[in-house]
Amino acid sequence: MKSLKTLRPTVPMGLAALMLAITGSMSTASATTTRWVYQNVYEGNCLTYSDTTSNVWSGPCSGSTVAWYWGDSWTDYPTGITYRQLKTWYRNDERCLTTDFKTDTNAVWTSPCDGVFDSGQMWNGDNNELTVNAGLWPNYLRTSGNGDAVYSTPWGQSGIELNRWEWNGTHN
Repeated sequence: MKSLKTLRPTVPMGLAALMLAITGSMSTASATTTRWVYQNVYEGNCLTYSDTTSNVWSGPCSGSTVAWYWGDSWTDYPTGITYRQLKTWYRNDERCLTTDFKTDTNAVWTSPCDGVFDSGQMWNGDNNELTVNAGLWPNYLRTSGNGDAVYSTPWGQSGIELNRWEWNGTHN
């Protein structure tokens, strides 16, 4: 039988080796696969995408196409705000939430992820808002007046209820 002096350093070293083995077997992909669901405060619907098209809308909070995950990131200088790609969870061809900056009310859709920081695919989910990097003045995701469509717009546009820009994110 081994003495306690021998077992004392052996047990912690064995546990450490086991933890390294487990950690080493985790892929980078498994670290980024926390599923997120974003529910709009105004109407209670969730940010939803199509499994077959590039469409994005606000719809019932059920089914597989309401799940998203955060992907590649970029940190803005000098603000220090980190933006990430918001990716579809269940599409086989991995797509990102995308917008453009053509007007004050911009369409939102999914498209292949490109990793370019100013492409309309870099989002931030802080403060119950989904903000897209648009240079000096970011745009925010909001629902439309009829509740179905989603747009990226400057925050607080005239005539739009303020809580249409609020999204509660939950994850598992």
